Formats: sequence, structure tokens, C-alpha cells
Amino acid sequence: MRESRISTGLLAGLALLMASGPFAIDMYLPTLPALARDLRTPESSVQLTLTAFMVGMAVGQLVVGTISDALGRRRLLLVGAVLSLISCIVCAVTPAIGVLVAARLLHGIGSGACVVLARAIVPDLARGAEAAKAFTLMMVIQSVAPVAAPVLGGILASPIGWRGIFWVLVAFSALQVLVVWRGIPETRHERAPLRIRPVLANFRTVLANRRFVQMLLAFSFGFGSIFSYISASSFVIQDVMGFSVHIYTLCFAGNALGLMLTGLLNNRLIDRFRQTTLLRAGLGVLLLANIALVAITLLGMAPALYFPALFFCVAPIPMVMGNAFSMGTDAVREYAGAASSLMGFVQFLVAGIATMLVGIGGNMALAMALSMVLMSAIAFLASARVPEADPGIASSRA
Repeated sequence: MRESRISTGLLAGLALLMASGPFAIDMYLPTLPALARDLRTPESSVQLTLTAFMVGMAVGQLVVGTISDALGRRRLLLVGAVLSLISCIVCAVTPAIGVLVAARLLHGIGSGACVVLARAIVPDLARGAEAAKAFTLMMVIQSVAPVAAPVLGGILASPIGWRGIFWVLVAFSALQVLVVWRGIPETRHERAPLRIRPVLANFRTVLANRRFVQMLLAFSFGFGSIFSYISASSFVIQDVMGFSVHIYTLCFAGNALGLMLTGLLNNRLIDRFRQTTLLRAGLGVLLLANIALVAITLLGMAPALYFPALFFCVAPIPMVMGNAFSMGTDAVREYAGAASSLMGFVQFLVAGIATMLVGIGGNMALAMALSMVLMSAIAFLASARVPEADPGIASSRA
């Protein structure tokens, strides 16, 4: 097996690119109620800005991840970062919700390119448990975004408003452009011709692999669970429970801190346990916590119970997504670009569905909790019959 060529600096750069999604979503979440009032539009229309971003992320990852096997990673990374920069500028200056939704769609496409290519670079350079460690460590570094973004958003919401927050995202996108330009090398040296038929054949090959499909479902619906929370929590905590934007920010940041801690724990345990064991443990905790959240919601949403339950609904996500993505791409590593793009496409397609589910009915708190249970149950069932043997993992592992 070849040695890893993933340096700490490169890993940090890739994590910054993967943070495109969390920053673009989490930073303006505290201002969603204010955005609705400012543009004089209903909450459902404001949530379309999230849905549009998710659709853009899905499309960007499917298309860009696929063509990167032929065109390389670095050039497309640069295009994606620049598109994110331009669309953020439009978001910051637009006076209309329709233009904002369209700009968020383009923002999602650019961010999707950054995310899928950052992921595709890892299997270009590493494999097996080493790749799993790289993915999980990237998620730990990336988890700074869900901690920092809502805190910054909550602090800046009053003095600069939602438009000012988009200007902050402009600066973040400019930093990504600089990182790609100066710090990300080309890693796809063996190019495949860009023809539709081979691309479709690659997708068929990847989807014919049972292990990949199982990990695709576990990864995507695990993300769907947390995105149900992300898309509705600002309205639930501020409008339904009556807490201030600062309490919401503290809650969101505390839950994101749980993401970081679980990611670090996963990296410590991955040398001692099989990835399948860790994945199932994470999904088991996630499903039980989501079921508990439904019960607590039906019993009146007492804060002393509700907020701890939310913590355990979020914390297992790195253990789920880090292992599922690594095992999925490892199963079809000759088609890393196609596999990464499919996982990204389905991930954000499911997230878009989750956003719509939480808007169904008049009780957003209950809809959010039920959507989380549905998503985590599908992810848990998908991983239930994964073979125990993990490629690249020593037989002596416990």
C-alpha cells in the first residue's frame, strides 16, 4: 500500500473547502426570522433559500465530481470557489426573495464543487483506515464551522443584519479562492476521456456495488437527520419556544461542539474497532436520541430535557458520516470521482427533502423531530447488513 501524501496543511485546506456548506448555511440561520420580516415574505419562502442551496449542492457535486475524473480536481475547484464568491455578492445586495433564492442556487453549485472535489482528493492520496482518519479529521476541523458560524451569526445579526452576514460570506469565499490558488495541488493525474457513455458506465458500476449503496444510504440519510434539525431549529427555538437569538446561538454552538468531540473520539477508536462497528454504534445512538426527541416534543418540550436530547441528536453525526463515506469510496476507489459525486448528490438531495418535510403541517417542532426519526431509521436499516470485513483493516483489529 502506498504511503499517504496528505500533509497537515493540505488537510486543513481541504477542510476549509468542505466547510463551504456549514458556513453558507449555519451563519445566516440565526437571521432567518429577521430576513423573513425584512423582505416581507413568509417563513416557507425563506426556507426556499435553504432548499435552493441544497439543490445546488446536489447538482454541483453530481456534475463536477463526475467530470473531475476527466478534467482534474484543481481547475474545477477554482471555478467553484469563484462562483461561490460571485453568488454571495448577489445575495448581499438583492432586494427580492426570488433573486436571493436564485443566487443561493448558484452558491450551492459552487459550494458543491468545493465539497465534492475536496472529498475526491482524499482517495486520490490515501485508502482504508488511513483515508477514514483523514475524512474524520477533516470533519473535526470542518466542525469548527458549525461552532463558529452560528456564534458569529448570532453576534453579528443585530449590528449588521442578514445582508452584512452575506458580506462576511463573501470574505470567506475569497479566502477559499486564495487557498485553492496557492495551496491545493492537482491530484488526479490519470485522466479519463470526458464522454457521456463511460460516465454513465461508471455510475452503473458504482451503483452495482452493494457495499457502496449501503454506505451511500447511511451517509445521506444520516445527513438528512441533522439537516432536519438545521433547517427548522432557528424557528423552533426562537419562535415556538420563545428563546432569544443568543440562546439559539449557544444551543447550536454547543451541539456543534459535540460534533467535534465525537469526531475526535472516532479517530481514537478507529484503530481499535471496525468501521462497521463504529458506524452502527453512531447510528444506534442517533436513532434512539431522535425517538426521545419526538417523545419530549409531544410531552411539552421542557427545555431541561429538550436541549440535552438535541445534543445527542447531533453528536453522533461524525461517527456516522466519516465512516460511511470512507467505507463507501473505499469499496469503489477506482471510481472515486463518480462515487464522491453520487454521495454528495444524494446527500443534499435528501437534505432538500428534509427541508420540505419539516415545513409540512402546523407544528414545525414535531415535524422536525419526526423527520429526524425517519431519516435516521433509514440510515440505520441501510447499515444493518453490511459485511463485517473492512478493506484495508488489519485482521487483528478488535
